[in-house]
Amino acid sequence: MSKIKEFENIPDISVDGGETLEEATAECKALFEKYNMELYNGEVSLAQCAEARMVLLVLAYRSHHTIEYSTACLKAELLPTSTGPNLDNLAPMVGVERMEAGKATAVVRFTLSAVRTSATSIPEGTQVRTGEKQYFKTTKYAEIPAGEMSVDVEVLADEAGSGSDGIIAGEINTLVDPIPYIASAQNTSTSTGGTDTEGDDSFTRRIHYAPSIFSIAGPADAYEYFAESWRTDVSGTKIICEEGYTIHIYFLMDGGRLPTEEECRGMEDYFTTVKKPMGDLVLCHAPQEVPYDINLTYYIASSNTKNAVTIQENVEKAVQAYETWQRKIGRDIDPAELIMRVREAGAKRPKLTGPVDTKVTETQVAKLNSKKITYGGIEDD
Repeated sequence: MSKIKEFENIPDISVDGGETLEEATAECKALFEKYNMELYNGEVSLAQCAEARMVLLVLAYRSHHTIEYSTACLKAELLPTSTGPNLDNLAPMVGVERMEAGKATAVVRFTLSAVRTSATSIPEGTQVRTGEKQYFKTTKYAEIPAGEMSVDVEVLADEAGSGSDGIIAGEINTLVDPIPYIASAQNTSTSTGGTDTEGDDSFTRRIHYAPSIFSIAGPADAYEYFAESWRTDVSGTKIICEEGYTIHIYFLMDGGRLPTEEECRGMEDYFTTVKKPMGDLVLCHAPQEVPYDINLTYYIASSNTKNAVTIQENVEKAVQAYETWQRKIGRDIDPAELIMRVREAGAKRPKLTGPVDTKVTETQVAKLNSKKITYGGIEDD
């Protein structure tokens, strides 16, 4: 079942009602015993190596496998439960395709060894790389004008995928294709846009939204569809309409990262090419962050002493899951959610001095500022 919120209340599908292999075998045995008595007065044996037993078990296994296969086929035909190639086959019905992996881009500064009296050419396709041999190429022809020392040029990764994403400034620093008079080449911005092939959950969400775009990108969910179709690493959006024609899109990237200015402008440029009302002005923004702290002390009941280590590990995971849950645009900072998760992890008497209840507007997002988790020890039940 897909994890998107629109399908949270849809029940799972089961053709056999959840029947196990053991239950299928028991039902076959019951039917055999009934007809064995009616037709053969119970004379046919189901002993360990009896032929009838072998036939019965083969039929039970085959029957159970057929039902499992039927259930899988049915799930493959429905959007909430379809995955992989089956999901790809549903998408054309609403004119959607899975987004392929994207190549990262960055800005590289080419610097001369000394000022020259003539322009220095940087050919399109000039290669640069990192120390780990991740290769990039310039996307256009550029020149260092006479009398100047450097020029900034956009470069594109050779290989698509997230492996080329997040390379910090200064790490793309080896000029592969030598250029006369060029002393150095180094990226001045962190690489962005390196994305893996779109996952099933994101693809399912876009298929679900797709009917909204058959006319124009007027409804909010249509703008959500287009925003999440820009790149596969867009993980959350908030659409706000102002004065009837200005559309503000606030969005986050995978892992809750704020988009850069370049990414905001990139999404705006993307919206100039998609289907939308001619009068709409689309502006894209990173949400404003609202800081919060986690300061948690918890105990473990003496009856759970044997599980103390496991509970401590589960509490750590619960806090991490809360951080992810809280990082959603417009979601109020809610300490009760953290207490619930820590209790479910097995802790006793969780005490919080942070976070505190905090309102978050629809254009803001919570940001973890500091985290302190203290295990107080074993306590009597």
